[in-house]
Amino acid sequence: MLQSLQRPAGTCGPRTTCGAHGSLGAKLLPLGPKIARSNALRKQFKTATAAVEAPTSPAAAQALQDPPPAGSSSSSNSPAAAAAPAAAEGVERADEKFNWYKAWYPIAALETLKTDAPNAVHLLGMRLVLWQDKQGGWRCFEDLCPHRLAPLSEGRIHESGELQCTYHGWRFNEQGGCTSIPQIGDAKAHSTACSSGRACVSAFPTQVLQGMLWVFADSSPEGWAEATAADGTPALPAAASPELMQQGWEIKSPWFQRDVPLSYDILLENMTDPAHVPQSHHGVVGDRESDQRMTIQMTTPVTKAGFGSLVSPAAALAGRGDYEVSYTAPSLVKYQFPGPTMLLYASPSAKGWSRVVMTFVGPPDSKQSRPVTPQLPPALNWFIDNVVERFPALQHALNRNAIIDGDTYFMHASERTLYERGNHSSWSRQYYMPAAADAAVVSWRKWVDKFGSSLPVLPSSAADLPPMMTREQVFDRYNQHTKDCPHCKAALRNTELAIGLLAILGAVAAGTLVVAAVNAAAAAAAGTAAAGSAGGLLPLGAAGKLAAAAAAVAAAAGAAVAGLLKFRQLFIFNDYVHAGH
Repeated sequence: MLQSLQRPAGTCGPRTTCGAHGSLGAKLLPLGPKIARSNALRKQFKTATAAVEAPTSPAAAQALQDPPPAGSSSSSNSPAAAAAPAAAEGVERADEKFNWYKAWYPIAALETLKTDAPNAVHLLGMRLVLWQDKQGGWRCFEDLCPHRLAPLSEGRIHESGELQCTYHGWRFNEQGGCTSIPQIGDAKAHSTACSSGRACVSAFPTQVLQGMLWVFADSSPEGWAEATAADGTPALPAAASPELMQQGWEIKSPWFQRDVPLSYDILLENMTDPAHVPQSHHGVVGDRESDQRMTIQMTTPVTKAGFGSLVSPAAALAGRGDYEVSYTAPSLVKYQFPGPTMLLYASPSAKGWSRVVMTFVGPPDSKQSRPVTPQLPPALNWFIDNVVERFPALQHALNRNAIIDGDTYFMHASERTLYERGNHSSWSRQYYMPAAADAAVVSWRKWVDKFGSSLPVLPSSAADLPPMMTREQVFDRYNQHTKDCPHCKAALRNTELAIGLLAILGAVAAGTLVVAAVNAAAAAAAGTAAAGSAGGLLPLGAAGKLAAAAAAVAAAAGAAVAGLLKFRQLFIFNDYVHAGH
């Protein structure tokens, strides 16, 4: 049962609300005023009463993408117009845009955060810092010290449990209030300076759900009010999984988190597109030789809350069956497979950058941690289920990161082409999408045009994007994932330790081989094995055996080092070349 939260006394002025945060499912901390929240945060978008068949002809599918000619009626009786899904054709007429700041975002998996130091993150172009207070609660501040604008993420957790800027030593409490300015000695002047609103740091509402830290992107008093439920607890995020929060399901695999060099609109375009999986992820979760035909029915129309679709794959994938793909604003794309459900969360970090966090969830009595993949060879499926899925580091290195690498370079390049030739709304002119399988992508693009175009980090042109990256930068697994993942960081450390020990073993074996060879040569020169022994040398036969053993050990150690060096690269950089897969 959730306990009521009260706003603590604070000293901050306009810069911050001085509110603390609470965690659902964990110890609750003061959040802010007990003000009834907007019902919109918990309201889930309604499912349409009737599914509309996706188009089955190229002309009908293109009608989804192309805007109607000037002067045409929206109630056209043409075959193409009749076949187009209502969800993509009849977008909600409301003029209200989605407010990207009045929303919760899954900012980081808890296991990726340092508890003894500040953590720098980006959200909607804002630089933020996450840190854990002495009560174990997670805080989110604007990542700058009000003194001289130094990043607080470069600071430290003070012995008092407060966040300290290590430029001049200013300290801040859980609500963002300044508690210490070491350079002011007079007690009255110190109190006056610390109590000034200009000395405070902007604090954002936070909560912990199912091992994930969520941040509400508005630090204003109005934002804190909207982030608070009627009972004073943190409001449930609209994108929180109902399977986890209401249906009692469990997380079936560890959270996987990675920063990707893609703008949010491009990333979500890919996440709502199941048709690319057989080609882009061949040999990982797809098979480019399989029957790739599929139909998509839009089951929930495009509204400000999101949209939904039903994917019917070809007979070759009948073992998986139909599944649903839906988008819940602002951050959740959900694949509801028969069996476990895949939760794909995305947060817009900056122009050209986003964060992906994903997992699979399922009923408590199910041992299935991933959907069935009948398109893969049985031996590969056995290896994935019995080896890869049992070790998170292997799962991340061989599966999750491989999936990200399989299409990120495509999108990184195509994003720049899209914005060199136009802007986000020019997709219908630039893209040619004649297949019914593109229906969900069309719905996403129309959602952005109608509701999401106020996204603060949505590029307006190619000039807003970082320069085109090299393959080494795009596929930089270490900085995008490994350095923050406890599983992969430990695996990398252990791999490097094993490489070092094996190198030493190989060197010792090589040295032994040299000594044995010298002994054998000396013994042979002495004329007999006995004479060699009498001279303090190994018998000729023994020297030969030692040389053979040393050579075998050196060769085995060398082979093991070579293999581990390749394995090490899976945590640092792995150049994904489709021609080689």
